[in-house]
Amino acid sequence: MVLGCAEAPRPVLKRWPVEEVPVLVRVVDAANQPVPGASLAARRADLGSTVARGGTTDATGTARLQVMPGWYILQAEAPGFVIVTRTDARVPFGAEARWDVTLARAAAFAGRVVDLDGRPVAGAGIQLTPATDEDSPLRSESDADGRFRFDHVPAGAVKLLAEKEGWSPTRMELQTPQPELTVVMGGLGSLRIQVRGPDGRPVSGRATSISSVEDRRHFERFPERTEEATVFRKLRAGRYLVSGDYVPVPGCTWTRTLEVQVLPEQQAEATVSFEGLRDVGPWRGRAVKPNGAAFDHGTVTAVAPGEDPEGVGLDGMCKGVVGPDGSFAIPHVFRAPVLLMWEEKEYVRGWETRGPFPAGTGEAVVFRNVDAGLKGRVVRPDGQPVGYFEVDGHSANNPRGEYVQSVPMTHVYHWVIDVLGFAPALVRAQGREGEVLQVPDVVLDVGRGVQGRLFARNGRTGVPDQEVQLIEPFDMEGHGPRYPWTTRTDAEGRFRFEHVPGRIQVLRVDAKGQGTVLQELKPEESAVRLRLVPNAELHGSVTDGARVPFARASLAVRCEGGFKVSTTTDWAGLYSVSIPGDRECFVHPETRPLNIEERPWPPPVAFSPTRLRVAPGSLRRMDPTPRQGPASLKVSVEASREFVTAFLLPGDVPWPGSPEALDALIRAGFHPEDDYDSAIPMFMLGAVFHFSHLPLGHYTLFIQDEMGGADAILRVPVELTGAGVHVIRSVRPSQGGGKPYTR
Repeated sequence: MVLGCAEAPRPVLKRWPVEEVPVLVRVVDAANQPVPGASLAARRADLGSTVARGGTTDATGTARLQVMPGWYILQAEAPGFVIVTRTDARVPFGAEARWDVTLARAAAFAGRVVDLDGRPVAGAGIQLTPATDEDSPLRSESDADGRFRFDHVPAGAVKLLAEKEGWSPTRMELQTPQPELTVVMGGLGSLRIQVRGPDGRPVSGRATSISSVEDRRHFERFPERTEEATVFRKLRAGRYLVSGDYVPVPGCTWTRTLEVQVLPEQQAEATVSFEGLRDVGPWRGRAVKPNGAAFDHGTVTAVAPGEDPEGVGLDGMCKGVVGPDGSFAIPHVFRAPVLLMWEEKEYVRGWETRGPFPAGTGEAVVFRNVDAGLKGRVVRPDGQPVGYFEVDGHSANNPRGEYVQSVPMTHVYHWVIDVLGFAPALVRAQGREGEVLQVPDVVLDVGRGVQGRLFARNGRTGVPDQEVQLIEPFDMEGHGPRYPWTTRTDAEGRFRFEHVPGRIQVLRVDAKGQGTVLQELKPEESAVRLRLVPNAELHGSVTDGARVPFARASLAVRCEGGFKVSTTTDWAGLYSVSIPGDRECFVHPETRPLNIEERPWPPPVAFSPTRLRVAPGSLRRMDPTPRQGPASLKVSVEASREFVTAFLLPGDVPWPGSPEALDALIRAGFHPEDDYDSAIPMFMLGAVFHFSHLPLGHYTLFIQDEMGGADAILRVPVELTGAGVHVIRSVRPSQGGGKPYTR
């Protein structure tokens, strides 16, 4: 006789019938008259889909398509009309759907490209951008007679750009419809630049440069230079920034930048003049450190930027030698400096200070170390230095056992030293901005051995071949650079760790499909028993709230203890995922970007995270639907998106009291909707974050600046009192009042 444990039968997931649905498409003109013969193409909007359906309208302007429920992009095209693309065509489960499309009459737009003498220009690229849809320009090319033509052009304002290699571009703003257009293109131009010193006499033209305001890719990089002038030839017509230098003495440079217009087939003249500019130097000071000690060597460089708009105006740099008592003199300045930099040797950045400064008559000027840090040393129990070690997962090999941890702001930092054969050492120290401080030596210890066994939910059966992680309590969310210390269970579920440090650690197991363990390991423990907490099953469908399924939508589940699970809906919008049981989790649904190149995209579909705690071994249904609200929030931070992020929570949320509380807020917060554009690297998008479809009310915005060893956080109360876009602009938290949190 064989006995077995019988489990309760699992409920059957309710599924919508996956059948094609008829869609009636009616196409009319602006007068509501049917448009027969219109060509229709419906493509699935879900990323990665290749499903498409097509059809043609009949004499009544209607066509019938058979499609699966979901989100589609519909394109309608007919002779004499502007092409229409709808990115919000949705088909729900069940009854027949209907799409109504209105086509606008196209305006005639044709023309001819000629040179300055009226001869045709063949092969010119013509780009036409309607004011009503600047993200979808129309393109054509002039033929052998210089002629071009556009169909499907909407009536109204348009911008025209004509370009050809070796020619100057032509830009025009027009209204359609209009008679045949003549586009005149000219050849390349040139630019002659002369630099005049304060006395009005020409100076060497070798220190000149230009950059195009409108097209930075096209300008002549190898000009003709003489002692009196510089000539740039083969320039596309347009606006250029022209910079010229005046060097009073070696080591001092004044630079003036101005804007110049270059015309086709003409030579423009530009004079960069320093006439009348007075030398008010020398500017004197005494360079000292924060502790009052004077620098006794090196050089000080003064920077004096102009007060004109960015890119145009006057600026300068000048060097002075530091004497034995720290005194220095900047010989040639036209204005008091705003930045002073001390260097021990050329091109090696050292210490700096920013104004406002004293009068410049010899007063003490306090410099701060640019590369602030905490210096330490790693030694064995016998006091000998360790040459091979890691600091927070990064190699810091040094034959003297020395290392330096960067300090971006004044705060308490901690880091872990890993050396083979020894227990990881935890170092904690106070760092101060602008200073390099010494920390006590790290004296290594071999630690202790810890053995354990992983059991199934019954507490008796060992679980074989499962990964067991030993982690620091502050590393549970995985924000730092260190990887968890891991081992695997044997055939009976046993495992062992060597060189365990004598401080609190955490044991974590994520047995996919079976269960999880999160258990504290106390300093005195050398043997442990771990029991799996069974997973729960989460399932449901993701729709737009009106029974239209979202295919390929992702669901990220973030749970306390650093457990992370994700899944994706199928073509019917259904999902099923195993999640940690009896742990607080937040489910973050997100729709994928549309499967189109057309712009603009429709407003993003935004979901709010859902908090849940599901009993072990149970089954829970959750059907996320998008949040609905009239407001949106745009957050712009003066930083790179590589380091800064933002999250939003409803209500008045206080400052988190610890890094662990901060992690809990991150799990619970609304995540921004990303700007999807695979052609643009993330760092070029800038730190701009969007939160859409927000109900009116009070929110708390947190801006997080992720740095090594400590995060800087800004807390911003937000009141959404009306519909539309609310804009918040912020400095980078680490540079403008951010509250530090040790990682």
